[in-house]
Amino acid sequence: MVDLPPSHKAHRRFPEILAFTLSSPVRRLFNPPEQLVRKLELKATDVVIDFGCGTGFFTIPIAKLAGRTIGTDISSSMLEKVTSYAKRSCVTVEFVRSDGTEVRLEDRSVDVILLVHVFHEVENRIMVLGEFSRILRLSGRLIIVENTHGGLFSGRFGPPIIDKMDVIQDVERGGFACVETIPHRNDSIIICQKKA
Repeated sequence: MVDLPPSHKAHRRFPEILAFTLSSPVRRLFNPPEQLVRKLELKATDVVIDFGCGTGFFTIPIAKLAGRTIGTDISSSMLEKVTSYAKRSCVTVEFVRSDGTEVRLEDRSVDVILLVHVFHEVENRIMVLGEFSRILRLSGRLIIVENTHGGLFSGRFGPPIIDKMDVIQDVERGGFACVETIPHRNDSIIICQKKA
């Protein structure tokens, strides 16, 4: 197991007590989830994991486009909230509780794994990236979205500012290659694939 330098260590986890802010009308106004989801170019046949799905802010728009959507979170409370949201939205979503070190899915069964403002919270990144590699198809994409430019809701009231190169270095250590970076508001969408 490779130990990561201090700058690559996990940041604090999002406090569950603030879960109501994740799907708030204010967040939706400033950052409509559909805008980001459109940039992912999902196909109707894709199996997509929204890793660290929280209350389902991105999960539900994904489920309206993808063939199969799986919401994954470490928190049972968050999974209860997103389950309720999916039912109200009349979409089908499967749910798996996991911290990423073990995801109960078959080898090479997933087309896209999406982490929005979550990668910075992952503690054992090398192990988690290894598990992602196991469940991703050969042509699959690992998509990491992080706040790389600051903004109104950065830091204390939102995701921390993360150096894009730190993310890229971590995914490369974990067996992935960055194939594209797309700007999105104050974020970077970092698209990775398994190394050949």
